[in-house]
Amino acid sequence: MDTFIDKLAQKKNAQEMIRANSAAEAAKMDQMQKQLSAYDEVMQEIRRVNIKTAENVDNVRDVLAQCMEKLENIETEGEQKEELEKQLAGIKTLLEERLAQSEEFMHKENVKVYRNVQAAFTEELEKQKQEKKGGRLSLGLSVAILVAVAANIVINLVSLFMQMTNGKFF
Repeated sequence: MDTFIDKLAQKKNAQEMIRANSAAEAAKMDQMQKQLSAYDEVMQEIRRVNIKTAENVDNVRDVLAQCMEKLENIETEGEQKEELEKQLAGIKTLLEERLAQSEEFMHKENVKVYRNVQAAFTEELEKQKQEKKGGRLSLGLSVAILVAVAANIVINLVSLFMQMTNGKFF
């Protein structure tokens, strides 16, 4: 009779352990789903910032085209056509250089942002792999990394805007 009671107690303990493991796995899965949702939100924000950056580049190009058109109109109207042509050529060259510089700067900043995001995700993936092996990374640290990447993007965009406007907002 004692062996029967012992076997029954062992079976009950095993079932409780299975339930506890299942509950822990469900909690971990819920945590990972929340973390994935947070990553998706950050990626959407990055996409929105990238779209806004592209719009800003288009706006700058439009303004530069209008300036070029106005400069060409001034060229044809002035009495000092030869002098104006020299100035216009200088301005055109300067505008083309500025446009090339801004495009190069945008490319560099986009590459930096891409590499930062890639590094953050790679780092996070490594941490998650280590976490599965036994360690545990807090959700707060993951969010802090993503916030830092988003802040880097904003700083780069402000820097680009300041460079394109020569430090003037309007």
